[in-house]
Formats: sequence, structure tokens, C-alpha cells
Amino acid sequence: MSTVTRPPGDTHGPDVPDGERASARDGSTGPQDGPGALSARRAVGLVTRREINSRMRTKSFVLSTLGLLLALGVYALVILLAKDGPAKVGIEREVSAMRPALAAVTERAGGSGDFEFVTVDGDGTDRLLRDGDLSAVLGVTGGQLTLSVEREADENLLGVVRATVAEERTTRELERAGVDPAEFRERVASSTVKVHALEPSEHSAAEQFALIVFSTGLLYFFFIFYGITLAQGVVEEKTSRVVELLLSTIRPWQLLAGKLIGVAVAGLTQLVLLGGAAVALAQGTGAITLPTAVGGTLGTLGVWFLLGFFLFAAMLAAAAARVSRQEDLQGVVQPVMLLITMPFVLGIVLLSKDAHDPLIEWLSLVPPLSPILMPARMLLGIAPVWQIALSLVLAVAALAGMTRVAGRMYAGSVLRSGSRVPLTEALRLR
Repeated sequence: MSTVTRPPGDTHGPDVPDGERASARDGSTGPQDGPGALSARRAVGLVTRREINSRMRTKSFVLSTLGLLLALGVYALVILLAKDGPAKVGIEREVSAMRPALAAVTERAGGSGDFEFVTVDGDGTDRLLRDGDLSAVLGVTGGQLTLSVEREADENLLGVVRATVAEERTTRELERAGVDPAEFRERVASSTVKVHALEPSEHSAAEQFALIVFSTGLLYFFFIFYGITLAQGVVEEKTSRVVELLLSTIRPWQLLAGKLIGVAVAGLTQLVLLGGAAVALAQGTGAITLPTAVGGTLGTLGVWFLLGFFLFAAMLAAAAARVSRQEDLQGVVQPVMLLITMPFVLGIVLLSKDAHDPLIEWLSLVPPLSPILMPARMLLGIAPVWQIALSLVLAVAALAGMTRVAGRMYAGSVLRSGSRVPLTEALRLR
């Protein structure tokens, strides 16, 4: 029976049987097949557990997660504190007869909860404005109706006052002309235009922008952060020669697969925690109207995260295997970083401008743009089922092809130290 040993100082590699460890000391360049050889499933599992333990059990992971959750909590507190009720508007006694008309105009404008009109005396209104007890005061100065404010008039309030003044003036002119004002308003109100939208939006413009920034920004952040973390780990293993010890026992594709799965689990855990906290924030504050099936939406984001992460991270790991120093890492990962940044920028610009633009619809089907663009369209509720299904099929196909290419690059570069490995050399069959 083979025993398991670990050389002094090796705290990161998977447990390796003595016979396989001995083959590395004898100068072998790869794992040896035999009764004591690790199965592919066990090898990938060992590397996966190693990656999960080395990342999720660190203080940096715990502190970063708590920090992001704390930031969301602070943001929620700011939103709740900002909801301080309707703004108080003082109405001086000389124009107090306007209060019912002001309230009626405000309600028709859909802002009945925005302003509270209270009657005040003319004396001391300046002090009330400076102390913040009143947002504005409506009165008469020199025979002219005046809206007094501390610094700047609220545009919505100004619109309500102007509409009320115009309505009262219209009423007086109609009465002077012998026309019933109530009958006149009824006739005018009946001459409205009904809006028929072929694809009605479930969200306001502000809500749409918030959903776009949330979905694209969250995925972009995790792709960049955990992708670079994986790439740095690959270079670190090459520099410390740990990779040579690992590849004496397992094959390169098994090491790459285990690393990808392990880092993906860590990233998905943090994504679910932050996504769940963001959903609770949106529902608790009422800041954003979320889709009806919130759980399904979070699950969809998780699926797209895994597809996008495996696609981008495989490319980053393969590129990182071509260099042996952290200083050279930026140069080889820059093209992949551009592939991640492009859909994020397109999502912010094109989706915010016109979410139904045919260009953004077709771009959201094509990997590597789909892992960021399609989730945003799904959150907005504007992605048909057939487009979602097609984008998933194309993303899986792209992932399968890229995994083969990345695996070949990784296997052809990870054991070579020194200068950067040329791309043609890394892709050469061995």
C-alpha cells in the first residue's frame, strides 16, 4: 500500500503517493500510469479543494466579502434616511385660498406625496426657510405672487405653482365669458390621447439604468478580479517551481481544470452573497422594481457567471502560463482584459441609450460578449426565450473550443521558465 508524504515546506500541493513523488525526483516529466496513479476525477478534485481552501479560508476573502456587504448596508441606510417625507411648502394667509388648487394639481401630476402645503403667517418665514423647516413659501410681494426659497426652487414645485396659477386665471376668464369652467375642463379632459405600447417597459428609465449598471458591473468586477487572481496564481506557481511538483503527479489539463473550478466556486459564493444582499436592499428600500422571479434571476446570473468565468479565466490562465514573472503578466493578459471590458462598456452605452436596439440584441448572442450583455437584457425583461437559449448554446460551444485551445497553451507553456513563451510555441502539438 502506498503511503502519502509531503515534502517540507509544501503546504499547497495535493496529497501525492510516494511512488509518484519518487518519479518526479528521478527526473520524469509527467505523471506515471500504474496501479498507484491518481484518477482524473480524484486529481481534479484534489486541486479544486486546494484552490477553495487557499482562497475562501483566507482573511482577505472574508474581509472583502464583509466589506462589500457593509458598503451595501451603508448605501441602504443612506436611501432610507433620504426618504424624509414630503417637502413642506408654506402658504401665506393672503393666498391661502390656493391650497386646494395646489393640492389638486399636485395629485393630478402624480406627485401627491412630494409636497405638503401648510398655511403660515408672513412674519418669520425667512427664518423657517433658513432652518429647513420649510422648503418654500408662497406669498404676495408688491401685488405679485412670489415663491420664496433659501437657494434654489424645486422644478417640480415650480411647475405645480405655475400650473395652478394658469388654471385659476383660466377659470376667471371662462367665468367672465359666461362659460362653465367645470364643463369646459370636462370637455378638455375627454380630449386625451391613449398610449399603446407594443412592448411596454416594466421599469422607468432610472430603474433600467440601475439594473444595467448592477448586472454588467457586478459580472465585470468578478470576471476581472477572480480572473486576474487565477492568472497571478499560475505565475506564482511557476516562479516557486510548485507546478513542477504538481505535474509530476497529475496532468496539465487536470491541474488547469481543478484551478478553474476551485476559483469559480469561490467567486460564485461571493457573487451569490452580494447578489442576495442587493436583492434584499432593492426590496427593502423599494428603490428598484425587480423581476417577479427574483430567485430565477439570481440563478441565471450564476449560470452566466460560470460560463463567462470559465471562458475568460481559461484564456487568462493559458496566457499567464507563458510568462515566469509577475512583471510580465500585464502584457500577456491585456488582450483578454479588453475582451472582458468591451461588453461592459457596450452594455452601459448601448443598453442605456436604447435597450431594444437590434445591434445590442445581436451582440448579446455572440460570445464573449453574451456573458455580460445577455444577463442585463434578461433583468430588463426584454430578451426573448429563443435568444436566451441560442446565446447559451453558443456560449457553451465557445467554452468547449476555448478550453481545448487554452489547455494546449497551458500544457505547452507552464513547465517552461525564463523568457515569455511565443504564442506559436505554446500552441504547438507535443
